[in-house]
Amino acid sequence: MPLFTRVSPSIIAVDYNNEEVVKSALENIEDAGANFVHIDVMDGKFVSNKTFDHKFVDFVKNHTTLMLDVHLMIENPEKHVDDYISAGADIITFHYEATDNPESLLKHIKSKNVLAGLAINPETPAYKIKDLLKKNLIDVVLVMGVNPGACGQSFIPGSAEKVAEVRELDKSVYIEIDGGVNVKNSKILRKLGANILVSGSCIFSSKNIKKTIRALKGRAWIVSMNSL
Repeated sequence: MPLFTRVSPSIIAVDYNNEEVVKSALENIEDAGANFVHIDVMDGKFVSNKTFDHKFVDFVKNHTTLMLDVHLMIENPEKHVDDYISAGADIITFHYEATDNPESLLKHIKSKNVLAGLAINPETPAYKIKDLLKKNLIDVVLVMGVNPGACGQSFIPGSAEKVAEVRELDKSVYIEIDGGVNVKNSKILRKLGANILVSGSCIFSSKNIKKTIRALKGRAWIVSMNSL
């Protein structure tokens, strides 16, 4: 199992319609030791809210050296994924529930030398992705700690246990947890096998972003990790 915890601040927690705010936020998390920037793409169909598209990803790519962790909360992601690859995504995660053929899409993403992530909603049991894990098609499993579609929700009980279930299925895959992650619950999430923590409000509302990111990482912050 990968040893070190990475932190992926979710840019949706700032005013992403304001370019200067986004640029400042990117600079702050980069200086504070974040490993990625998490970009939540919502289409208003798969989830009720709508955020931005691949053009925003391209903007972020031009204003940070951090890896782009793109989370597609959209219907039919296979129709749009190439736009995000072209925009510079380093990780593309789509939802198991959003496509009829996740295996084909995972293969396509990996063929483009982009890390392939698969997200599962709170109601989707971990065993549903067992066969895909066995085929080594998934680089990152994203476990939703909240219902997808809105920032600032409370962590759903049982989400930590799902992290443990995924880790039991695969000892080496990266497990990302997104939604309701904070300093208080990060310790148990790390212990159960999560090694990429997505956090928005917890980080960007913090008085000391660097201290918060270090706390989320636990002891791992003392080691400089520049890649997966």
